[in-house]
Amino acid sequence: MKKAPSLPFSVFLDRDGTIIEDRHYLADPAGVTLLPGAGEALGRLCAAGCHLYVVTNQSGIGRGYFSEQDFLACQNRLDELLRPFGAKIADFRHCPHDPSRGCDCRKPGTGMWKSLCAAHGLNPAECVMVGDKTEDLLFGRNAGFAASCLVLTGKGESRARELGWTLPEGAGVAEYPMPEAWARTLPGAEASEPEKTRLFLARDMDAAARLLLARPVPGKA
Repeated sequence: MKKAPSLPFSVFLDRDGTIIEDRHYLADPAGVTLLPGAGEALGRLCAAGCHLYVVTNQSGIGRGYFSEQDFLACQNRLDELLRPFGAKIADFRHCPHDPSRGCDCRKPGTGMWKSLCAAHGLNPAECVMVGDKTEDLLFGRNAGFAASCLVLTGKGESRARELGWTLPEGAGVAEYPMPEAWARTLPGAEASEPEKTRLFLARDMDAAARLLLARPVPGKA
């Protein structure tokens, strides 16, 4: 089993439902609201030397519900809200396309990873993904990250039920094996052994940060 990367490392983050409240097709920066504990959690990761990257599907742009400028205004507002916690997004990528386009950049495709990897010289073995959707887990798995973590905020609770994942009573995190349906390499997977990506379930961003900052990450070695 692949070991967790040593600190510092790169943390890839979904946005809506993971860092901020999931407001369907968010277009107004006034609606950007941090989830409880998310700012503090990201601040701790940055203080430990981790680099934060946001990767977010924003099909509302392709559907004509809001513009690129609306998205960027919301992203700027997120930066403002994170600043008091000492948290900084190093870079971000978004997929603006309608899902019918079949693009490579929409998660779980790895287009956003390829772009950030090329821009920053990243090593997938030193990266982890945190998000509230199955697509986020698969994004990290397809890119060959050390770990992917599903949080129970946003859509995470319903996605966990679909996977049959639950947290033990009193636990903030748990590790789960790769679902059998994911055992073979998916189209677009970058890693030669993506099945070695470790999968975790966490209560929220705070619990995910505590998991990532543990030395080593709890679970199988």
